[in-house]
Amino acid sequence: MLHIPTETKRWFDLAVEYEKNGKIEESIQTYKQALNHAEYENNLQLKAEILNNLAILLSGSGLRQEGIELSYKAYEAYLMLADSARAANVKINIGTDYIDEGKFEEALKVMLEGLELRIQCGDSTNLAAYYLNIGDVYKQLNIDKKWKLFLEKARTLAATPNYATFDTKICILNELGSMYDDNKAYDQAISAYQEMYNLSKKEGFINGMATALNNLASVYLETRQNKKALLATQESLTLNKKDNNYYGLVFSNNLMGDVYLALGNTFEAKQYYKEGINLANKYNFKTEFVNSYEGLYKTYRKEGNWKEALYYHEQTHRLTDSLQNNELQEKVLEIEAKYQAEKKERQIELLHNENELKNARIKLQNVYIWGVSFLFILVSAGSVWIVRQKRIKQRAKQVELEQKLLRSQMNPHFLFNSLGAIQSYMLKNDGRKAAFYLSNLSSLMRSILKNSREEVISLQEEKETLEKYLVIHKLRLGERLNYVVSVSDELDQEEVYLPPMMIQPFVENAIIHGIEPMDKEGIIQVRFYKDGNHLVIQVDDNGVGIQDSSKNKNATHVSYALQIFKERVANLRKRYDTEILYSILAKDPSVESGTLVTVKIPLKSF
Repeated sequence: MLHIPTETKRWFDLAVEYEKNGKIEESIQTYKQALNHAEYENNLQLKAEILNNLAILLSGSGLRQEGIELSYKAYEAYLMLADSARAANVKINIGTDYIDEGKFEEALKVMLEGLELRIQCGDSTNLAAYYLNIGDVYKQLNIDKKWKLFLEKARTLAATPNYATFDTKICILNELGSMYDDNKAYDQAISAYQEMYNLSKKEGFINGMATALNNLASVYLETRQNKKALLATQESLTLNKKDNNYYGLVFSNNLMGDVYLALGNTFEAKQYYKEGINLANKYNFKTEFVNSYEGLYKTYRKEGNWKEALYYHEQTHRLTDSLQNNELQEKVLEIEAKYQAEKKERQIELLHNENELKNARIKLQNVYIWGVSFLFILVSAGSVWIVRQKRIKQRAKQVELEQKLLRSQMNPHFLFNSLGAIQSYMLKNDGRKAAFYLSNLSSLMRSILKNSREEVISLQEEKETLEKYLVIHKLRLGERLNYVVSVSDELDQEEVYLPPMMIQPFVENAIIHGIEPMDKEGIIQVRFYKDGNHLVIQVDDNGVGIQDSSKNKNATHVSYALQIFKERVANLRKRYDTEILYSILAKDPSVESGTLVTVKIPLKSF
């Protein structure tokens, strides 16, 4: 049967074709026609795509406020389609628009929301780009420590193929070159930009080529290779015109002004700086005004025209103060602080009391004694229950006893691993860190004792216990381990119940057998979200992978943890007549990197 496209699809395809051929104005008008048809036909899928594409074109053409408004409509449309991944991408686009407008507070807020949404939806595709864009906010504000921190997170994620697209890898090379440039490691900066140019040229990525050339020109200027800088900037200007890259044109004109100023040609320098101002004003790139005004200030000062020099000097400082004032930096940092506070447990208090530090060894010994006693009590209790089990004929009582026995097998295993982490510092005579561990372990053990008495606990209690466990391993592994524990807003953490420590074996395996053997940063993401009538729990790591971990000497330990989990699932099925589904997958079997564990539990089953 011949498929006849709708009016919406016809207009949409035509707009895309115009855009590919660089006919931006025609593309914008055609997208608007397609949008009218999509609303008339009630085609929500195409409407979302049209809104998103149109918003990007409008923003790039200088109509940024209109673009932002359409982006928010695209975001709402994608949410209605339950397409959280694309909705998160739209948030990042909005944040980029805010950066171009110099609205860094709004940019950081909306980008963090996009990152959280992407993590919650369970789609890790191109996740590195999110960290890269958030880092750009700090870069614009000259908060270098934060910028480099997010850049490093993006680079680490990009090592996993699924976490970074080609464009994102190009952007990471761009940022790395910038970092090397800041550190005056010019050879490394040139190498990074040259690699960026070569890769972009191979893929026909004009924007990447132009950006790499601009950055190479900047490094050449700093190292007084002015002729090389001129050639690179001229080629970049040509590429940006070909690609209709308006921001690139503003940047290239300002850079061309810098080159001619370095060559002593003040007349040409002024022409390019003024063209930079015209373009920045036309397309509303407020952050580039500073470079244009500063260039004109330097040029007039070199000519001895002090009146004009003073005017542009004042304009430069006025714009710089409005974009990078201390109050704004503090607000931006405060936004991230609030965001982090919502995702992590309350800040851990360090033990400063000298007496507590001196008694750390004694307390640790008491913990061992208490732990052994705890194990003995659990084993004894389990034995009593087993004896009684044989005398009771009711199946419900039997299943309940098996459930308690399995829990007694898990809790001691968990305790021994935690005590081992403390012992390693005691052997190094590091009393301060041992005392720090001790405080956290005590809190964790109280949670385990409380939860072990319950058949089910709230999602909030499960999350808090899991975070306490991760904190202990974070203290032990330092920067080698990072983690995120997130809960979807759709879930009421106090109303959702589940059996305690259901996913602890998988988190433990991810740390010990997936991340600990690596020589790079490990990342664990634990996500709780709602899928229809199910609670979905995912444990996502970038470790060595289940194929590789299964080869090491602890493979039997991994199998044992999985066996315990399977037995618990079987008992829960019998007792509550509920089906718990799970899967354990290698995220990329070809490189044996990373494991994704998914557990689905029916809501309101317990």
